[in-house]
Amino acid sequence: MSRSHRAAVVACLGGAGALALLPDLAHRWASAQSYGDRATEGGTEAILVLGCPSRDDGSLHPLQRWRCGIAARTMNPRVHRVVFTGRTGDREVTEAAVMAGYAQTLGIPDHVIVLEEEARSTWENLQYSAPLVEEFDVVRIVSDPMHGWRARQFLARQRPDLAAKLAPARDHRWLERPVLKTGTFVYEVIARYRERRAPRLPVE
Repeated sequence: MSRSHRAAVVACLGGAGALALLPDLAHRWASAQSYGDRATEGGTEAILVLGCPSRDDGSLHPLQRWRCGIAARTMNPRVHRVVFTGRTGDREVTEAAVMAGYAQTLGIPDHVIVLEEEARSTWENLQYSAPLVEEFDVVRIVSDPMHGWRARQFLARQRPDLAAKLAPARDHRWLERPVLKTGTFVYEVIARYRERRAPRLPVE
């Protein structure tokens, strides 16, 4: 292979590697955005876990597993409430209940769990769950990092007072869930585009 061919191969591999890392970099950046300025260090905390649809047979979706895992590693002794929010259509078992059940197997104790089972979108997740977490000094929104960033911005539009209490969840780890990161990255880019085109209509 000639030197020029080797250079071309190296350039292609480097470009492919950079492209593969783009979703991870985007999630890392989003993980650090849109937090409040009045979160009380050492105060009482609540975690708000955003739902997503279960599989058609009612079993856990990989996104739900990811979000529950983030919630479990975000737990600390100051967390007094963990709210799971969301439902899909008219299913008998809501996505909030499915996720809460799995979260207990990861070590989140039943006595801190509260279910919000009416919300059908990210906007409603926040709208309906806000009264359940407003009494706490610190609120941590749990989702995949890019979705969490969008949710924090929604909360700032709905409840600026509550958004001021936002603090980070432990939502980003390098090279974690690469396939899901790519999928959610693409989804959020499209969601941002839709939001810009119709800013008065919150994206799901």
